[in-house]
Amino acid sequence: MKRFILSSVIALSASNTMAMENSFYIKSSYGKVDTDISSQEAQEFFGTKLSDPNGWFLTLGYRFNNFLAIEGGYADLGEAEAKDSQSGFMPYNDYETVYYDYSYKSQISAQTKMLGVFLSTDTNKPFYAGVRAGYQSWDAEIELTGKVSESLVWSNGYDQTVELYSYQEDLSYSDDTDGSDLYYGVSAGWNYNNWSLSLEHTIFEMDDQKPSLSSLGLTYNF
Repeated sequence: MKRFILSSVIALSASNTMAMENSFYIKSSYGKVDTDISSQEAQEFFGTKLSDPNGWFLTLGYRFNNFLAIEGGYADLGEAEAKDSQSGFMPYNDYETVYYDYSYKSQISAQTKMLGVFLSTDTNKPFYAGVRAGYQSWDAEIELTGKVSESLVWSNGYDQTVELYSYQEDLSYSDDTDGSDLYYGVSAGWNYNNWSLSLEHTIFEMDDQKPSLSSLGLTYNF
């Protein structure tokens, strides 16, 4: 009986020591961002389709137990791009023609800092699943660069042409906004020794938009 009690105490002590040693974890995630900007909205604002960029985030967490953890992190939602260009000519009158050429590129980027909780099934099991939610401080920026050129050319209809005027301008515009909103998501993972591999989907509320990141995460448990 004494041997059984002593063995139980040793096992419990080892278990508690392991739990303490594995309280902290760090995670790196990488995946695809959905900007939550529809094709119609992109067409109206940018004149073309907006790309869905790649994004990543880093997380530092502390587990209170096998089911509850607190997390802090930083996410970069990448740069979504829209490009467009047009060139051609338009008759101005019987002798004059306007030639035009323009191109531009728009970029939207966003970053966020997060603090929240992760509630899960038993993370000591080989497989686990959970939900996370918290508060974030985000910053978003839009940048537009481009070039516009026009020229008016007179022609007698044969072999004589004269450039009456030309116009060229480089375009540059930028604006940024920031705020604080909720974020939330789901995660399912597989444990192997001190490592975990997980599939995650996280939504970041940013005013009227809700960009999301679908990612693959790699966690190391200290």
